[in-house]
Amino acid sequence: MNAPPQKASVRTGYCTNVHAGRDLNTVLETLKKFSVPVRDLLHRTPDSPRPTQDLGLGLWFSEVSAREALLPGSLDTLRRFLASESLHAFTLNGFPQGDFHEPIVKHRVYQPTWYQSARLEYTWSLAELLHQLLPPDAIGTISTLPIAWGAPPLTANQIERVCQQWSELARRLHALREQTGRTILIAIEPEPGCIFSDSQSFRRFYVESFLPSLSSESEREIARRHVTLCHDICHAAVMYEDQAIELSQTFEVGIRVGKVQVSSALDVPWHSMDQGDRDQAWKQLHAFAEDRYLHQTHVQAGGHRTLYEDLPDLLVKQGAAPTDSQWRIHFHVPIYQSSFGALQSTQSEIERCLDVLVPRIGTDHFPAGHFEVETYAWTVLPEEWRQRSLSEGIAKELSWFERLLDAKLDAHSHRSDLDHARK
Repeated sequence: MNAPPQKASVRTGYCTNVHAGRDLNTVLETLKKFSVPVRDLLHRTPDSPRPTQDLGLGLWFSEVSAREALLPGSLDTLRRFLASESLHAFTLNGFPQGDFHEPIVKHRVYQPTWYQSARLEYTWSLAELLHQLLPPDAIGTISTLPIAWGAPPLTANQIERVCQQWSELARRLHALREQTGRTILIAIEPEPGCIFSDSQSFRRFYVESFLPSLSSESEREIARRHVTLCHDICHAAVMYEDQAIELSQTFEVGIRVGKVQVSSALDVPWHSMDQGDRDQAWKQLHAFAEDRYLHQTHVQAGGHRTLYEDLPDLLVKQGAAPTDSQWRIHFHVPIYQSSFGALQSTQSEIERCLDVLVPRIGTDHFPAGHFEVETYAWTVLPEEWRQRSLSEGIAKELSWFERLLDAKLDAHSHRSDLDHARK
């Protein structure tokens, strides 16, 4: 039997890849330890027996924890826990397949690649899991990696394999939709330094390689429906993308936005600083040059741009603060903050993104309306920029973003037209 027709809605929440979760027990423990307090900070008053509304989550499951969660007994336990704690999982983060909290992650996060069968099967297990967790009338989204790290470039055989696996995934999702009425969108997430460093490279592959690999117009239509873009605002800012231009061009070639990851990068405009600020910024940057995650840095100088693989290496290579360039650094910093001492953030890009996407919520361009705050780097953020607790920091981010989003929704008169419950 088909499920009821799915409604356009706005969903907001935060991504739980900030918490360790290699196995299911750890997932449940961290949700209780961190997510429940976030819910209470946002949606509960001292005299209320229950939260006033659910907290939205973008759940992250590793390959191990996803497999465990799909076991019948485990699935029931997970469902009961989420329901009892007023937690609503509306999207999944399928980018890190392994342990995202190892002491050193760096390039390991891009394994397995999309030309390996293990990536397809992991992503399909997430789709099965999300289908079981969502209410009948809800659309689901799953973000995933942009094939692989960018070096070496893909071979012809690897490109063919990626296209085959995306097509197979789209067919499975189409079959799920036909059988149950459930729509789940896979959202490919460009990241600096990867096969898709930016929106343009993703569009080019989609239009020039992926769609032509499909044998019929019906297959292409199935692909367009289910294989979409995950727009990470931090990543786009690091690549100096113009939000309006890039998103509009994505829509023009027939690619949907599946979900948006609301995030902010470090921005260091050396060229506009006085010497005192440069010295302070140079000292501060060394505190952000940590060892767990990769912090790609995009340098703009003299009309040219150069992408460096990791901030620590660039600091050693540079030796001293530059005077005539701008750096944008892939470090997900708290979105409510526009500056960090002498360092700035790309916070303003969040509003620019909303200006483009809010009018399109519930349309074919942005059907799900999913916004996932993804500041996964809280645990490696310099101590002086953290809140007293991780839950307080996450709650402050969500509160900041939801106020901004509500203002944009009001400005575009969408509130009366959308199911705007965050359940």
